[in-house]
Amino acid sequence: MEISPLKADLRRRLVFKVGQRQHEIDADRVLEVVRIGHITRVPNGPAALIGIANLRGRPMPILSMGRLISGDEVASPSDGKVIVYDQGGAVGLLVDDVLKLSDETTAIPLDGLDGLVDAAFKTARRTPLGRVASEVRDRSSRTNVTLRPFLTFRVAEQLCGLPLERVREIAMMQDAVAVLANGQESVIGLISLRGSVRPLISLASLMGLESNRSTAETRIVVVEHGGDLIGLVVGEMDVILRLPEQDIDTVPAILQRGRGDAQIAAIGRVAEGGRLISILSPEKLFGHDEVAKVIEEKTGAVPMETAPDADDAVEHFLIFQLGEETYGLPIVSVDEVIRVPTDVTRMPGAPSFVAGVINLRGRAIPLIDQRSRFDSPVSTQISAARAIVVTIGRLQAGFVVDAVSEIKALPASALSAAPEFSSDQTDVFDRIAHIEADGRMVLLVDPQELLTNAERDVVAAITEGKADIEEKTGSI
Repeated sequence: MEISPLKADLRRRLVFKVGQRQHEIDADRVLEVVRIGHITRVPNGPAALIGIANLRGRPMPILSMGRLISGDEVASPSDGKVIVYDQGGAVGLLVDDVLKLSDETTAIPLDGLDGLVDAAFKTARRTPLGRVASEVRDRSSRTNVTLRPFLTFRVAEQLCGLPLERVREIAMMQDAVAVLANGQESVIGLISLRGSVRPLISLASLMGLESNRSTAETRIVVVEHGGDLIGLVVGEMDVILRLPEQDIDTVPAILQRGRGDAQIAAIGRVAEGGRLISILSPEKLFGHDEVAKVIEEKTGAVPMETAPDADDAVEHFLIFQLGEETYGLPIVSVDEVIRVPTDVTRMPGAPSFVAGVINLRGRAIPLIDQRSRFDSPVSTQISAARAIVVTIGRLQAGFVVDAVSEIKALPASALSAAPEFSSDQTDVFDRIAHIEADGRMVLLVDPQELLTNAERDVVAAITEGKADIEEKTGSI
């Protein structure tokens, strides 16, 4: 971000250009003039809102001055300039150009700017609803079957899984890996993770499988083991599954004889599609003397200034894509993440955002096309599409997204409240995350706002009708 040396003056007016006209405002309210790089779009936001930008680590809404004044478009963010305006907090006003400071009135005075800006925001903020407590209560009350959550991914084309409670985060493969001289084959090197150096291990090598080259789908799964965090290099992230205990089997004794297969703790059976998952155990993975030695030598205490005070100081989010934008959802609100099935039952008369109904372990689950709700173009990468299954009140639904890429562990200092916009449809965003590593601003979704009360009733009625039909025909 390039910051202009421009300083506000109590006696001066700031003159700027919007389209073919020049306007001026009191320079006393101008904090600075900047150029903005990436702007995160806010789906279904008010017409004047372009999005959210990163202003030195804090989210700042960007409004189009052209739309505020006359409803006209202005230059693209990459060409224009942003006036950082003090409206009880920093608000960015995108204009074509900033021309000068003047002691006299030399352009059209823009009276009523405060009112125009206020019209794009709400004055009242929602009261927090105890999101986590209500979600856990709803989830526990809907079934008596014990379900174990697993993160699944591919390693050399083999589908593997780890207990979700042992996974701290999932990150993109980093370029900055310090390679160890004379290191073991399975030890790739060291990475910096939240202020401390951590070992990076090749899971394919640990399992005795042929290691693939790093690709765009390669991920680092950060696993907790013995109080330390260890990075495991895996292939494509698959889904998050919750398996009933009866669908988890012990490994046949004959498979425990080989070096690689000895890392498999159990076999999970997925009813849909008949897939098998090799469930791994961190204790077995890191039990080799060579690997254990590297872990012991290269893991250490996190420096006090970067260590969270307690476990609840860090919140985990599932990061997903819709079109070119990235959003986040609290991982505690996610029941599971599944591939979008091919056999989706279409429901006549259903709202346009309901893609259909699927059978998930005997339950009729509606699929909500989140791409149409967020006004995002449909991705051509159909294979990467996932459905994030969430419980909203008493309704369980799958929200279709283009891809799921990461699980991010974020401290409270990286989270801030989202601005209250005038559009009710933007209530779905309650917070904004600042991803310090790359300067991203990620809009965070309040899961309980994904559907309005009226929409929940409509979707629930459709789902119950579907379940009744299938129960009578014996198809579920």
